[in-house]
Amino acid sequence: MPTTSRGYSYPAYTDLADFPTQIQDLALDIDGDVTANLQNAAGSALNMPSCRVARTSGSQAIANNTNVTLTYTTETYDSGAFFNIGTSATNLVVQTPGVYLLAGSVNLAPDGSATGAAALIMASSAGLVPNPVGVSRNLDNDKHTSLACTTLHYVPVAGEILTMLVRHNHGASLNAEIAQFTVTRIA
Repeated sequence: MPTTSRGYSYPAYTDLADFPTQIQDLALDIDGDVTANLQNAAGSALNMPSCRVARTSGSQAIANNTNVTLTYTTETYDSGAFFNIGTSATNLVVQTPGVYLLAGSVNLAPDGSATGAAALIMASSAGLVPNPVGVSRNLDNDKHTSLACTTLHYVPVAGEILTMLVRHNHGASLNAEIAQFTVTRIA
């Protein structure tokens, strides 16, 4: 019997009709395809190295017109040995080369003045993470200014360090309160 590009067999016009055998063959082909391409892929994704760190208590002063690397107080999970708070409260060290999904956010506390803007920037020891490197927006005066960004990043060699930076031009120091940074290998 001929097959499709995904390996599903089907009867040719000239084949004798044997519906039970032919439908069983199709069902087995589909079952094998689902197992190979969905179940195995989902299982592999669950076992990829991943880490989420957060600032869940206290605040961090962010000086005016200065790149300030965010620090973290809590490790939510770390299946890839990215984070060691005893070594560094700012760095996530990638142990396995590959393509990573990076997602980060920070909340800046209001101080009663809405002058200026703030930016959240992702960076690596190999330089800034390619576009988008972050997000920028005007500051709020009476509520938190929330910044968040997500990107894909290729890490060619183990040992690359990933961080997040905040910068603003408010005129006075601001406080970063809640922040989180998630790094997950996807390929």
